Amino acid sequence: MMLQPAFAVHSFCRRAWSVCGLAGCLLLCACSGAQTAASRGGDGITSYDLPSSPAATPPAAPSNTAQGYATPNYSGGYAGGSNGAGTTAAPSYGEPQSQAPGYAAPAPTYAPSPAPTYAPSYQQSQPQPAAGSAAIAPAWRPLADRLAADGLSGPRVDALLATLSATPTQSPMGRKMRELYNRKFFPKPPSTAPAALYYKGVLTDANVQLCRQFVAQNKRAFDQAEARFGVPSSIAVSLLFVETRLGKVLADVPENAFYTLASMSVTRQPSDIPDWLPRMPGYQEHLDWFAEIMPKRADWAYKEVKALVEHMLRDNIDPHHLPSSIYGAVGLCQFMPSNIATYGADGDGDGKVDLFTIPDAVASLSNYLAKHGWKPGLPRTRQHQILMAYNHAAIYANTILALSDMINGAPSPEASAKPAPATAGKPAPAKTGKAAPAKAAKPAAAKPASKAPKPVKPTN
Repeated sequence: MMLQPAFAVHSFCRRAWSVCGLAGCLLLCACSGAQTAASRGGDGITSYDLPSSPAATPPAAPSNTAQGYATPNYSGGYAGGSNGAGTTAAPSYGEPQSQAPGYAAPAPTYAPSPAPTYAPSYQQSQPQPAAGSAAIAPAWRPLADRLAADGLSGPRVDALLATLSATPTQSPMGRKMRELYNRKFFPKPPSTAPAALYYKGVLTDANVQLCRQFVAQNKRAFDQAEARFGVPSSIAVSLLFVETRLGKVLADVPENAFYTLASMSVTRQPSDIPDWLPRMPGYQEHLDWFAEIMPKRADWAYKEVKALVEHMLRDNIDPHHLPSSIYGAVGLCQFMPSNIATYGADGDGDGKVDLFTIPDAVASLSNYLAKHGWKPGLPRTRQHQILMAYNHAAIYANTILALSDMINGAPSPEASAKPAPATAGKPAPAKTGKAAPAKAAKPAAAKPASKAPKPVKPTN
């Protein structure tokens, strides 16, 4: 009879132990979960701290988007300013030249200062380093190593290089070598035609009106630059018109400055430009010449791309927004990158130099001219010399000075001027100056000149 109570007590104890064991397990799991959550919350890493770098660009193809960048739609055709690489870019100032693939000419827009006409949102689009090292294509590894040896390395540099197309373009070095090849082995016969004194289509009443409107709409930028550097608005705006049509023609090739200069810097031997060699008749007989010249041009390009990388890091410039001339000159005033650190000037007070904004472009070109000796009251011959420090062509300086005179009320010199004969039967010298601003003293005459000042004859 005593077995039933004993059995009941035994069953009760077993149930109690089971309940206690289950409760203990639940308590242990709860503590462990809380500790794990606290650990995650205390390491300071969240999903938005390390944004991923931009997606890799598509393979190269004959279009602006496939050349390494999604290039903004700027009109193609060079406005005739400096290309910074010792070559002549034939300007055309009537109708715009034929456009490069993928470029559409935008309607002219002039934003009053300080609001820039072409001011991308750099802080939103600047590539950010992803967790770990950004993926750099093997073709760019020599460039990355060389930059690192010069002290430019780390996640931000890797992120910039990762935006480049996987394959360098042959075009920049191919164009340069063909130009040098033809000059050396197939020189043109001396020209007997008279040399032009002014760029065709520039000195018109319509262009004068455009320049006056541009100055009026950006009065603050021009006034501040003139007060700071002594460069008259008429000279500064004339230079901007000759260089980029007041910012309407910022590129003449699909490749932008970063891709152009980076490609040129790693293109060092004839086998790197197979598509261009057949365009140079007899190249097989001159391979030693190629082997000598190409490394020199590649080293020049490296100096420029290094300066451009420093500029992008220092001034937070978007690598995708760098339309340029055929050899990498950038901005409304067409500076080569190596000039930006020396002559670039902050015109809008934001602490950065962005040559695609009107205040910075005007201030920078004015600073360039001032540092080359421009000051109020200079004789015209000295003004001409300073403008030729920016571009080594007499026709370039003649055109800027004449356009400035017309803006200030003088008649067009083309109405009465007779072209001077070409010196020694040679054409005007090539434009080789690096992009930079120009300033010329305002004409002292209060009344319009009855006769335009005599231009300088082209010499070689």
